[in-house]
Amino acid sequence: MKELKKEEIINQYIRSGLIRYETTLSGDYKKGNKEYPKTLKVFKYLEKNIEIAKETLPLLFEHENVEVRAIASAHCLALGICVKEAEEILKEIANNEKYGIFSFTAQMTLKVWKEGNLKIYQKDKN
Repeated sequence: MKELKKEEIINQYIRSGLIRYETTLSGDYKKGNKEYPKTLKVFKYLEKNIEIAKETLPLLFEHENVEVRAIASAHCLALGICVKEAEEILKEIANNEKYGIFSFTAQMTLKVWKEGNLKIYQKDKN
């Protein structure tokens, strides 16, 4: 994979988060599902470039969109970076009814993470 600029990483997370937010609310799952591989590609890049992950993902913690914050937080937990902050963000989302389905998703992310089973994708067993 080519080297990604920090701005490209941040912009992809924001773009994907906003699309996933809208498609979750509208029920347009086909469009939402098409967005997942784009974020996954960046996540896989960040797995191999943890220092860049540490410099980019926390910048999304303050984004106004709940899904952008939730995705960045879940990815931080999966990468083992900024864990305390990511956990706090997901707890805040999980405990706030105004976020509706996103609250439930944050609850499930925290539950799976605490059980030690948080996986962003299924890794090859080879």
